[in-house]
Amino acid sequence: MMYDRSEFLDSIRHVRSSPRLLCAGFQRDLSALMDGELPERNATRALAHLESCPPCAEFFQAIRLQALAHRDLAVPGSLAQHLRRIRGQDLFRGLTDAEIIRRLSAALYQLGKAYVLLATQKDYLLRVAEEPVQIDQFAQTELADAADAASQSGACRVPKEVLSAADSHLSKGRQLLAEALRLKPRFAEARLYRGFVEQALGEQQTAAQEYREVFLHTDRLVNRGHAAIQLGMLYDQLGDHQAALRMYRWVVASGLIVHRPDFAFVLYNIAVEHLSLGNSAEAAAMLRRLHRDFPEVWKSAKDWARRSPEFLARLQGDAACRRELEADEPAFFAA
Repeated sequence: MMYDRSEFLDSIRHVRSSPRLLCAGFQRDLSALMDGELPERNATRALAHLESCPPCAEFFQAIRLQALAHRDLAVPGSLAQHLRRIRGQDLFRGLTDAEIIRRLSAALYQLGKAYVLLATQKDYLLRVAEEPVQIDQFAQTELADAADAASQSGACRVPKEVLSAADSHLSKGRQLLAEALRLKPRFAEARLYRGFVEQALGEQQTAAQEYREVFLHTDRLVNRGHAAIQLGMLYDQLGDHQAALRMYRWVVASGLIVHRPDFAFVLYNIAVEHLSLGNSAEAAAMLRRLHRDFPEVWKSAKDWARRSPEFLARLQGDAACRRELEADEPAFFAA
């Protein structure tokens, strides 16, 4: 079990007895996340709200704990029945237990992903920091005008000290992703992000296990491609360039870059591995293919190469390689 029984019972009792209603904005965002509508935008707002509104955070914890308990007991019809006793039950009205589990696992994944991005990407942190947070308990009281003024001034946004706790965000993201997988074990996207969390925490072997699970057992080609690339990057960090090359080549052989040109950056990764193995001619051939077939990605590849003096030096050190690249891109080695 992923939850403490005493914590579960206390949380459920408190939420059922609380007079506070779920904030309308948070309920809308949570419902949208469950439906898969504009997931990044709604996840940003929902995350900001969870960090600012303890009653809504407690409600969200209660439905998560209830769903996890149901997953362990698996009594048909029991989850919908229990959730009807919790405020905010309109989120699940008319749904079967299986539908509730599916919708909730989607929301857990999107919020877990949001916490991971919050911990690892500065631009995402800024987007969350700029989200205004509306707490409904002020809306119909004598504090309404003051609350509105605070919202306009930015005083109702998430406190900076909350947003700066990167370790805490990774931990929260890890927990939410684990819960999503507990509810839906074959949830490949959630497993990929859990692998990313483990990688960020320095747990390379655990990360590799997560990526390998997706690569071997999911049917969706895009997810297999992501897993293969992440495994390749891990192998590269470990210095196993042959293994990294095998994973990147699989992505090309799968045909993914034809249908999804945004994956074409893997050709650059292949060039890097070839160069690390001393195969300058193969590296140059990959770069020329990137230049010829994927001009948009090539623009980025030139920047990546110029940020790696060692990579450029190796290419320049091979006269034939240099001639081939300069034939396609005369200014490739220009500073």
